[in-house]
Amino acid sequence: MKKIDIEFEYRGRHYDAAVRIWEMNKGREFQITVMDWELERILYGNHIMNEVDGVIHANVKPENNDQAELKLTIAARLGHYLKVPCFAGDQCLSQAPAKEGWENLRPLERHLR
Repeated sequence: MKKIDIEFEYRGRHYDAAVRIWEMNKGREFQITVMDWELERILYGNHIMNEVDGVIHANVKPENNDQAELKLTIAARLGHYLKVPCFAGDQCLSQAPAKEGWENLRPLERHLR
């Protein structure tokens, strides 16, 4: 296991997150801990992301808008930090933070296996 710290911007404020990286058989698993109590509560129960075929998959739940926005924002920052693409729909989140229009983003079909 390796641990890194990342910074990200969410709704106009800067936050920190600790990311534990586990090497798995099919890629890496990222366990996210946000260093803010309110955001950690939003992420609670869905704090894991996976690397699938060299791409970060955020595992968003579209029924929870706040959590989806937060996870996509963190996934974009993590992808940028690790220099690994992170896709949602046909948009690469690693190029820029998910801000406007994030609610229309969906994981690529290849990641739903």
